[in-house]
Parts: sequence; structure tokens; C-alpha cells
Amino acid sequence: MEPIEEVVKRYRNTEGFQMLVQTHLSFVLDLSTVLEKSPSELDEGLFKKWNVFHLGTPSTSTEATKELTMDKIASVEQIIAFLGLEKNITQEGIFRKTGAVTRQKNLKTILNQGTPFSLEQGAYTANDCACALKTFIADLEEPLLTELYYPAYCQLADLMKGKDFSDYRILCGLQLLMLLLPEANSALFRSLIELLNRVAQYQGENKMSADNLAIIFTPHLLCPRKHGGANMHSTSQKLFGIVARMIDIGTNLFDIPNMLATDIRANFMRESGPSDCATSTNTVYTFVDREKTAKVDTRDFTDQSLAALHSHVQALPDSAMKKKFLKDFQRVHGKKE
Repeated sequence: MEPIEEVVKRYRNTEGFQMLVQTHLSFVLDLSTVLEKSPSELDEGLFKKWNVFHLGTPSTSTEATKELTMDKIASVEQIIAFLGLEKNITQEGIFRKTGAVTRQKNLKTILNQGTPFSLEQGAYTANDCACALKTFIADLEEPLLTELYYPAYCQLADLMKGKDFSDYRILCGLQLLMLLLPEANSALFRSLIELLNRVAQYQGENKMSADNLAIIFTPHLLCPRKHGGANMHSTSQKLFGIVARMIDIGTNLFDIPNMLATDIRANFMRESGPSDCATSTNTVYTFVDREKTAKVDTRDFTDQSLAALHSHVQALPDSAMKKKFLKDFQRVHGKKE
């Protein structure tokens, strides 16, 4: 049987795969509550992007994505590899202390050009490289983890602080969000999170815990660029806990959740071949009400996923959250409970 990672690699950028992941994410998070937060908590413009019932493919045509080329990532990964050397990763205050401004500017120019270079001659210190890496990520037009799913990260941060905290739910939500990242963003973030995880493992020497690192990197990874000054500070305070959790998890963030893996195999490894994926995406865990979902037009990705979502929620135990979700669903889509 083909490894699930290879299947994901092949179908990751298809509409059917993206829709399947988004459907699973809708089961992990109560996405309807995101829409009720005030503009002071979440930027109002993001509400239009985050439509809980719209399961289309996120756009990857932003200027930030165009700028984050694989050539640039290759150059950045040279710096990440250099910082990962034990002699550098153990330096006290790594990512907190500044290096030489002139050398950092030179490094920044190299990174933006995406040209090969060498760090073996000792022209740049670990602090030079750490500052250049932070600056490169900070200067992206959009946060590395993108603005599209910013409200989902806000809800995960709230869940971490709530009385119903579930570490498995947090992990699953984060793993699904990793699968929704544009390919270039995912590649760079994976390398970065591996480095930060290792830095935190040496906190006895470098005095940089996961919390310390999260405070530094949260504004560049998650905070919308339009948030400035006090708003940026308050947003970072709200979200740094979820970034610290990602640093602690490390590359396990990029594992495939078991339930999603089952659905991926059901949809993308059928004997009839991948052509079926263009017309139908089913989920083993969500198609509960067969009579209801049988009426759905299999040619329509969105309608099929909406029916799956509605059926899944109907099958859950009665609760105030379930009642509210179904009410909102009916209001938006006119589907009766």
C-alpha cells in the first residue's frame, strides 16, 4: 500500500483534497463562533474570508505567496541549517540578541534574491543569521501561516485557555491547518519549526524556551499585517501560546491525523483511479445520514461537503452548541433540521 504521505503529496493542491481537509477542520472547531467575535477581537475584513460553510480551495495567488519562491526558501534553509549547528544553537540569547546591521543587510539582500551563498568562511555570526531570518519572515507581505485561517488559530488559542481544553483537539486542528498552507509556506514553516524546536531543547544553554521564541515569532507567523502598534501587541499576546505549542510539537505538526488518513485512502486510493476525485469527495466519518446525502448532486463539491457537515452534526449528542450550529446552518443555507 502506498504511504499516506505520498498520496498527500500528489493530491495536496487539488480542490477535492483541500475540501476534505476543510471539512475535517470544521469538525474539530466550532467555526460558527468565530463569526460572532467583535471587530476588536478579529479584524472585520477577515470575516468575509472566513466563511464556515464555504469549503472551496483557498487562493494561493497573493503577492506574498508569489514572493516566497522555492529559490528563496533554499537560501533561507542555508541559514536555518547554519543556526542548527550545536555551536550556534547553544548561544545564549539566540534570536534575541542583535548582530551587525551591515552584515544583516547583506544577508537580507542575498535572501531576497534567492542566490546561493556560503556561511563556511565565517563572515556572518549566528546572531547575524538569526536576525536576518527574523527580518525575512517579518517582511513577507502576509504572515507565514497566512491570514485566511487566522480566525481558526484564534479559536485554537481560546480552546487552550478554556476549561474544556483538549490537547488532542489542538494537535488535530493544527495538523489540519498545516495541510491547508500553500506549498511554499509549508516548506519554510516546517524547516523553521524544526529549528525552533531544537533551540528550545537547548534552553538550558541558550536561555530560549518555547515561550520566549513564541513571543518573538508570533507577530511574523500569525498576526495580520494591518494590525499595528497596540493591536499587534494584544494579538501577539493572545496567540503566542498556540505558537509555543507548535514549537513544542515540532515536526509532528506535519503528521496526518488518523481520521483524515482514513478518508484520504477512501477518496484518493480507490481502484477506479484519481479521476473520481474530480467529481466526488466522501468522508467515512461524516456521511451519517445516507438518505439526506443521497440527494446531493455529486458533481458539486461544496454541496456535497455541506450535506456531510449537516449529517455529521445531526448525529452528535444534543447540546446547546449543536442546536446553535444547526440554526446558523439553516439560516445561511436554508437547510432544515
